[in-house]
Amino acid sequence: MKQSSCPRSKLVTLIVLSLLVAALVGCSQPAAPSAPAPTAAPKAAAPEAQKAAPAKQAQPEAKEAKPAKEAVKEVRKPPVKMTVAYSALTGAMAPLWVAKEKGLFEKYGLDIDLRFIQGTGTIVQALVAGEITMARAGGDAIVNARVGGSDLIMVAGGTDVIVLSLYSRPEIQQVSDLRGKTVVIGNLGGTPNVAGRYALQKHGLDPEKDVSLLQTGGPPERLAALQSGQVQAAVIGPPATLQARKSGLRELVDITALAIPYIQMPVSVRQQYLANNRETVLNFLKAYVEGIALTKKEKAFAMKVIGEYTKTEDKDILDETYEAFVPKVLPRVPYVPLEGLKAVLSEAAAANPKVQDANPAIFYDNGLMKELDESGFIKKLYGE
Repeated sequence: MKQSSCPRSKLVTLIVLSLLVAALVGCSQPAAPSAPAPTAAPKAAAPEAQKAAPAKQAQPEAKEAKPAKEAVKEVRKPPVKMTVAYSALTGAMAPLWVAKEKGLFEKYGLDIDLRFIQGTGTIVQALVAGEITMARAGGDAIVNARVGGSDLIMVAGGTDVIVLSLYSRPEIQQVSDLRGKTVVIGNLGGTPNVAGRYALQKHGLDPEKDVSLLQTGGPPERLAALQSGQVQAAVIGPPATLQARKSGLRELVDITALAIPYIQMPVSVRQQYLANNRETVLNFLKAYVEGIALTKKEKAFAMKVIGEYTKTEDKDILDETYEAFVPKVLPRVPYVPLEGLKAVLSEAAAANPKVQDANPAIFYDNGLMKELDESGFIKKLYGE
């Protein structure tokens, strides 16, 4: 019996060991699928690591962007420097003054040195010589310079009609009473001279035969001669007209109301400069027409500026000046008017035979003004 129990116990032991091995194998099988999980985790983390890497480099890239902004500033065009002159201290110049004081030239990329130079002849000489870039000066002087060999050309108008009056002593009741009397009308070829002759002819007097013409003096001198009784009539303009009325003088003819076509103080430039700097001239005209718009829309500011440039604080004088020029004769779209130019040519031809056969087309170029007009630029200035 003892011999037979040993094999049996060995068999039992083998069975037990087999069951233990099977159990161990069974317990290890569920863990097998989870084994790849640790290896999968690094794969999932890898893309995040790649995303994180550029994030660490973002700060240096942002620092590099600053010089790029500075580079943009460096290539920005500096304002174009120009010297612009005008020849009269009148309300007709208000758009230039307003444009300057409102910063309109800077708005359109220009650095303007705006100068008053007394005497149209002096301004034209400076313009021809290239000492100034553009100018507002008498049309007759531009015409004479052009036929004299210069390349000056008008690119915008000033006022389209003559803004003057014929005043007389109190005892003169009507124009016909001036027959045989002395009338001061200013220098030959000047606007007062043209206006005085026209007013006399319009009322039936021959300037060469019926009156004695005194062709001299500026506005203050003409007014003083009339006030003192040295002459019986004089051609004057605002604001001297206000002073004349206050001193008891009589307005015989409102020459402005006659609407004499005559280009006054046009904007002129050398044709070569225009050809080489068309955009610059266009930008100047943008500021100029916007100056006109603001002068019309902002009366109080415009009067303040007129006072600063004419050195007066008298509100009556400022109002007289503004009302005489701005609402009545200052055009919203300042083309060079052909009829006004022809009147200038006719007057200039009397003293300069070269003008007589000249083609009016050589004296002006409305191309830039037409561009501003047809593009709607000017209408927008008036909210249209």
